[in-house]
Amino acid sequence: MRILTLSSCSLDPMLGSGKTRLRWSGGLRALGHEVDLFEPHQFEWWHGAKRGLRFRQAMGAVGFVRRQLALRKYDLVEFFGGEFGLATARLARDPQRPLIVAHTDGFELLASEREREYDPLPPTPVGRMRGWYRTNAHDRLSRAAFAHADAFVTGCGLDLKSVIAMGLFERQKAVVVAPGLDDEYLSCASRQARGSGQRIAFTGSWIARKGTTNLVRVMDQVLGQRPDVHLDLYGTGGGSAVQAEFSPDVRQRVTVHGRLSNLAVAEGLSRAGVFLFPSQYEGFGMALAEAMACGCAPVTTPTGFGAELRDSEEAYVCGFNDVAAMVRAVLALIDNDGLRSAMAERAKRRVDRLSWPAQVKRLEAAYLGWLQHA
Repeated sequence: MRILTLSSCSLDPMLGSGKTRLRWSGGLRALGHEVDLFEPHQFEWWHGAKRGLRFRQAMGAVGFVRRQLALRKYDLVEFFGGEFGLATARLARDPQRPLIVAHTDGFELLASEREREYDPLPPTPVGRMRGWYRTNAHDRLSRAAFAHADAFVTGCGLDLKSVIAMGLFERQKAVVVAPGLDDEYLSCASRQARGSGQRIAFTGSWIARKGTTNLVRVMDQVLGQRPDVHLDLYGTGGGSAVQAEFSPDVRQRVTVHGRLSNLAVAEGLSRAGVFLFPSQYEGFGMALAEAMACGCAPVTTPTGFGAELRDSEEAYVCGFNDVAAMVRAVLALIDNDGLRSAMAERAKRRVDRLSWPAQVKRLEAAYLGWLQHA
């Protein structure tokens, strides 16, 4: 296959979305396919400007795709992101076009619906104007990225159910292919779970979508009740500013780690007994799967991969804003070594199969199957 791939985010291997897009394209190349992968600075209008990012990407991508298709013949065009709605709609009009695949690590329309729940706009004139703009501009752009594509790839079942329920894709043209895990994390799965109940971990950006407000509420209570417990935050940035969001009585037991390698994060997670991941929305949730591979017992929410876990067996799956349930779950796991070890072992078995080579082969099979019947 010859594949043209455009990513709406920078291809930074230290960030979740950038890393997965590099792994997908690299894996397909390793199987003998040609993949031309591009990131925003290569097609975005007025790169570096502070405002209108989505629309600068949307407009820039239209001409960029047209020029690339004039230079080379592709079998498939793969768009990562709702920003490519305009390019998808334009390309779909061409009867000689390649197959168009919307490959998402977060279904924007479902993410937007969730955002209205956890971060509602204020009932003010400005808030109402922003809401109108989001619905009639951002959401319309995102919908076009899916409505005009030929096929859909996502990392989780909830996204798949959503696009089918919205009538955007037929079942045979939509598939779940979860991302793989890097070897540094999977190597932890072959070792005896050794995480301590005295350490709790979280990995993710310090933003509302990751449920950080509830994380602080939960950990203020847990750390307040268990003076020997420590919280490690990976990938958050922010340093002392993040630490200051916790109660003064417990913040000295909160460590905000700087930018670390995969191996360093995996080693840190393997020392933790519990992984608290109160996210409000995930397209998959790499951080959760990585922690499970490293022997952590998870406490999470019903989004992304978390929605597919067996509650009370592979994880405690709590309501998005059920802080009390999260506190009970974390305390139960740190107080009961047998319960924590059993859940951690089941969680590890659940992610053992998520190697990148295996997942890339699943993606390849989907693409070849769609091309065969195109």
